Amino acid sequence: MLLKRPHYQIPSLTEAQSLLERIKEQFPLTELPSQHWEYVYYDTFDSRLFKNQQLLRQETRTDVEDESWLCWLSLTGNRVLQRGRSPVQESVIEQLPSIPLRPLLEPILHPRSLLSLFKISVHQQWLVWKNKDEKTVLRVMLESTKLFRENQLEDLQNRLVILPFRGYPKPSQQINRFCREEGLEELNEDLFQIVCGKLELKPGSYQPKPKLKLSPLGRTDQALRSILRASTKVMDLNHQGTIEAPDTEFLHDFRVACRRARSALNQLKGVFPPEQIQDFRDDFAWLSDRTGPTRDLDVYLLDFNSYQAQLPEEQQADLEAFRELLQTENAKEQKLLAKDLQSKRYQKFRSNWEDFLTDQTPSTTTGGAAEVRKTASRRLLRSYHRCLAEGKAIDHDSPDEALHDLRKSCKKLRYLLEFFESLWPAKEFQGILKPLKALQEDLGQFNDCSVQQESLKNFGDMLAKQQPVPAQTLVAMGMLVSTLNQRQAEARQRFQASFSGFASTRTQNRFNLLFQQPILVEELN
Repeated sequence: MLLKRPHYQIPSLTEAQSLLERIKEQFPLTELPSQHWEYVYYDTFDSRLFKNQQLLRQETRTDVEDESWLCWLSLTGNRVLQRGRSPVQESVIEQLPSIPLRPLLEPILHPRSLLSLFKISVHQQWLVWKNKDEKTVLRVMLESTKLFRENQLEDLQNRLVILPFRGYPKPSQQINRFCREEGLEELNEDLFQIVCGKLELKPGSYQPKPKLKLSPLGRTDQALRSILRASTKVMDLNHQGTIEAPDTEFLHDFRVACRRARSALNQLKGVFPPEQIQDFRDDFAWLSDRTGPTRDLDVYLLDFNSYQAQLPEEQQADLEAFRELLQTENAKEQKLLAKDLQSKRYQKFRSNWEDFLTDQTPSTTTGGAAEVRKTASRRLLRSYHRCLAEGKAIDHDSPDEALHDLRKSCKKLRYLLEFFESLWPAKEFQGILKPLKALQEDLGQFNDCSVQQESLKNFGDMLAKQQPVPAQTLVAMGMLVSTLNQRQAEARQRFQASFSGFASTRTQNRFNLLFQQPILVEELN
């Protein structure tokens, strides 16, 4: 990444000080008081700022009192986008203080929290070049940085930074020429990149849904282990975050990764002997049961403002007692979940599961030895036609459970498509994914409204039993149930249109042609 302002690397602090003296002898520069800073860099776990070419840095003066800034920076050249006074307490920073930056950052960060990436110590020596009118035309900074690692300071870098002023190019040109003649190396990396390299951090590398690259002619048991290893990696990356719960997305990604692994085991039956994987299937079912209540409560709290917005403004405050109940129940469930994820049962499962994933012994089943693309084609067609049959059987008189069952079948089909998409051309795959996603959207809304109505009734009963509840709260919750019932009816009406696209002749032809065609030689090259 090229910087807009020249940065030169200097091997040691002694050489840096010597260079500074030579610069002062050559040019009309005046030295200013030095400054001492500590910089703490922040981003979300999934690098949302970095992916937007941005950084967030807390800058605290350590040589003076009460000077701390929160800087929102452009990753390219560290250009300051916004800068505001900030409290020093790290816990406040993680909660994003109520400063002008907050409304700008929240759309990027929500619902993730800010996490500290690393901290560095920065010593700056400043020189200024003024013209005959006493106007500053150039600044030069010698910056020495140290990295906080395991409560110790580690030398990181000494660099000379040239900061020109618009309209005064000559002083900058002279200083830069002098630096090149001194044999200084111009840096093409900024400070953030250098520290990330030192710490072996890879911002932006986290993928909650890893892209798999399977070999079409490979064995199915090998492909399944690859699928399971990818999901397990996501589980492990989110395990500690799910226990500590700095934000809700750790649990979400952990739960989805578990569900994907469970789906792969259940849908690809016959790849391994049943007795080899039955205990794992039971363990993943247990994890699904244990993560479900906390995730449901997380979702209610995340959506709470939208629930309030569905009510008349004068009744929105009546739901606050409901919010307090959700927060109390969420804290209880989170504590239980954290205990489960540190239990002997989880540790035993994870140890046995690792042995299974790393075992290179071929499966003894016929399904395990089959070519993976043939297996995938057969399972995908079977899953698609099951969805078709279930959807065609639904009419206006069908119970809600019929749509819930179809939603589950569509989710299984979606997982299978994601597992095996690398075996087919991406363009052709998108043609079958689009109508499936549209159908899942309507089925998901239908299911959410149904589940939330039932939950609201149960929460109302809990409120009435636990404490005296204002009648207005129960009335507001009742109105919310009615609103959700209406939205559920609208989703059911939309279902017919979205299922028509999913079941159209065009989509059926795409599925049949894509998953019945032979493997072409050119596709393997």
